[in-house]
Amino acid sequence: MAKNTKIDEDELRKFVFNSELVEELTQKLNDGIVLKRYQNPWFKNEIGNRRAGITFAMTPEEIAEYIKCKTDIKYFAQKYCKIKVEDGSIKNLTLRDYQIDILELYQNRKSILCGSRQIGKTINAAITMLHFVTFNNDKNIMIVANIASTTIEIVDKIKSIYVHLPFFLKVGIKNWNQRTMIFENGCRIKTAARSRTPAIGFTIDFLYLDEFAHIPSNIIEPYYQAVYPVVSAIENSKIIITSTPNGMNLFYRLLTDAERPEGDPQKNQFKALRIYWYQVPGRFVTFYRLNPVKLFKFGITEEELYEQVITNFSHLTKVEKKFDVEIEKETIAIHNNELCPEELTKSFQFYDNNNVLTPIQLACDVSTWKEDSIKNIGGEDAFNQEYGLRFINATRSILSESVIDTLIKGKKHFEYRNIPMFDDKLRFSYRDLTWVDDDTFNHANRKNIKGIMSIDISEGLGQDYTIINIFKIELKPLELIEAQKSNLYDFSDFFWLEQIGLYRSNLISVKQLADLFYMLAFEYFDYEKFKVVLETNTYGSEFLAHLPHVFDGKNNYGSGIFFRYKHRMDSSEEKVGLKLGDNKNLLVKDYQENMNKRNFNITNEDNIKEITTFVRHITSAGNVRYAADTGHDDLAMSLVNASSIFSRYDYKEMIQDFSKELPNDILTYINNIINNSTEVKEVSDYSALLNVNSRRKNASSYAYERSIDWYGKKYY
Repeated sequence: MAKNTKIDEDELRKFVFNSELVEELTQKLNDGIVLKRYQNPWFKNEIGNRRAGITFAMTPEEIAEYIKCKTDIKYFAQKYCKIKVEDGSIKNLTLRDYQIDILELYQNRKSILCGSRQIGKTINAAITMLHFVTFNNDKNIMIVANIASTTIEIVDKIKSIYVHLPFFLKVGIKNWNQRTMIFENGCRIKTAARSRTPAIGFTIDFLYLDEFAHIPSNIIEPYYQAVYPVVSAIENSKIIITSTPNGMNLFYRLLTDAERPEGDPQKNQFKALRIYWYQVPGRFVTFYRLNPVKLFKFGITEEELYEQVITNFSHLTKVEKKFDVEIEKETIAIHNNELCPEELTKSFQFYDNNNVLTPIQLACDVSTWKEDSIKNIGGEDAFNQEYGLRFINATRSILSESVIDTLIKGKKHFEYRNIPMFDDKLRFSYRDLTWVDDDTFNHANRKNIKGIMSIDISEGLGQDYTIINIFKIELKPLELIEAQKSNLYDFSDFFWLEQIGLYRSNLISVKQLADLFYMLAFEYFDYEKFKVVLETNTYGSEFLAHLPHVFDGKNNYGSGIFFRYKHRMDSSEEKVGLKLGDNKNLLVKDYQENMNKRNFNITNEDNIKEITTFVRHITSAGNVRYAADTGHDDLAMSLVNASSIFSRYDYKEMIQDFSKELPNDILTYINNIINNSTEVKEVSDYSALLNVNSRRKNASSYAYERSIDWYGKKYY
């Protein structure tokens, strides 16, 4: 017997496999033909699991593909990773935008993901770990989770993806069970039950900690403190932490410290990402679950109702009719978006057999994905934790998920830019001043811009942040105007504050801030075309006292740049700056209204993060206050403060000045909407608007061009 084994091993060394031969031999196995041991490429006869020790010859094309996969995990994932889909079939993985973000996050040495339930994070982790062991040698992965079944699920995902890889990408297997995978290139994947101490004698090159927040603190904290220095000391090692929130524990601290801006002394080395439930396609949906008995009562068939729904909504959004297997009912699904919000789909009325308009709720069970999930998970607090990434369950969002989703989809990259005039005069770093990195803002055209700044000041001691939020006044995209036109009454409603720059630092002193602000407002921009909202509660007076003396008094400072407000209800005069007190909740309501009306276009990612966590709290006395759910809210408060300007005469005067640069065609278009005119005509020749556009001054040309690009057919 030993002699036969020796012969097989000798033959195995001589036998050279290639993809065509593997396919041929696999077909023979499927046909029941018994192969000699050295002819069998599969580990323990399990088709899909490559046997260790065989010789395989790649074609030039396979070598090229191997290199592509090694250098680009996204290519590897989408070209060769297959998963089981809802109908049970095996298909290539199609990465959603947020899943690409997750894969890119995992390429960092230290990464932390706070993700909603059911976003596919296990698949992303499995792909990352499989890629790691496929294209490395002698590396060890340790998987730790809150319960053993979670680690088994992760290993099963890795196995499932591995099995469906093409043979030339597979690494030979030496051991393969639920807790351990050993490959012939020396890589190993091992799982461990949660414990206070890491495994002894197992070097960890890649540590994956799943459901981190759900491992009890008395277990995970000593484990993490013991394992982190061991893993991080290894060259090119990786640590990935993933979880949903579960209170203010170690996961919360690591995540929020990772989200601090560069330069913050409390920032850790992790790269962080949050993925919310509403980033998953198909979760903004209104369902009409058809009730045949109720429809019969109104003398209408399912198809007739579906045709009415199509007529009402198909020009705004996707509408589909399908059988819901979970509840065993025919269902009409209407995908909600900015043009077709939930409120519109829920207020729909159909015509019954007597041609009478009837609310849809009388003939169908009407619900949304979110409402169904809240019921299924046991309440809104549980939903907010597991899907809304809330660390404190009792809080409530100020803004709807659809508004937040629009913000997330519109986020842009902001970057530092060197400004020579700042270098000449400032004696401190201004690297925390960042600008939108696209042609939304042309620095060469800055003197023509009409804009707003909102300033919120901290003490500069590493705690709260000092903020200068910088906006330019722009015409809203015509697409948005068309969607909103039934609710546009005032001329200023057609314009928004478009975010172009942001300064955020918790280390700058009030005196340094005065120097920086002066450079921005009085030398970089045209101070006659800007107005500033300044919160004066704590450090505003000190800031104002410094301004006349910046650069030894050699300046062109004037206080006319600031908006003025009454600092007391009974005051007869207005003073520089906005003072917060009992008026804060009213200002938050203004902020909520203006965000819903899209009077801000916020594109900075840090600002968007704070918007998502700026929520309503109920105090022990039953009072309502607004503050961050987690982390800071200085950026959000700069928007709350800026919301105070929209109803002010001096802001509307700025809008009127800005509108003088608009073509007459656009002004006519706006006035027609305000007057509810029936003389609005369709423009089929886009060159007409483009020719008009060419006559606009540089200060506002980009937004108008973009409006034309975004909307397609236009009306004026």
